[in-house]
Amino acid sequence: MNKENKENEELNEELNEDVEEDIDLDLDEEVEEKVEIKKPTETLEARRARLTRQLEQTNKKLGVDVEKKVKTPAHNDLGESAYLIANGIKDSDEKDLARKLSKETGKDLESLLDSTYFQLELKTLRETKTTEQANPEGSKRSNNSSSDSVEYWIAKGELPPASEQQLRRDVVNARIKKDDSSGIFYNS
Repeated sequence: MNKENKENEELNEELNEDVEEDIDLDLDEEVEEKVEIKKPTETLEARRARLTRQLEQTNKKLGVDVEKKVKTPAHNDLGESAYLIANGIKDSDEKDLARKLSKETGKDLESLLDSTYFQLELKTLRETKTTEQANPEGSKRSNNSSSDSVEYWIAKGELPPASEQQLRRDVVNARIKKDDSSGIFYNS
């Protein structure tokens, strides 16, 4: 492919030189007639389009086959969304997973939904969501307290490591405060 690109570049340069020579000859004849011609300015987009057409024509004459880039449609395609919903993928994070894996693997959605890799990833995602939803927030079973909080160490009934002196002080003070506020009797 590199060799073909170099050949194409050389041909483009030769074509540009030939065109410039033709333009120079024409301008020389017109200068002799003392007619002043202003060269129209060409925008970069127009120049790119012209050169692309010339390259395609040259490739066609040489019989060189150049692969064109295929644009993938945007992920907000309603047909794509309808297809995913029809196949049981309703949540936005599941749709995002399908689009991401489709882009990574290069497969279309139909073949992707049948693949075992996608099914495993989808199952893992769904299990993770179910687990997160199963633990209510604020209950004793939730994992909201981190190991650097006073509540964690009071609930655990231990002191933090000696390297965290300030946290140890806070835990001891909280325990003292808790013990002072409770009475001697169980209901006081």
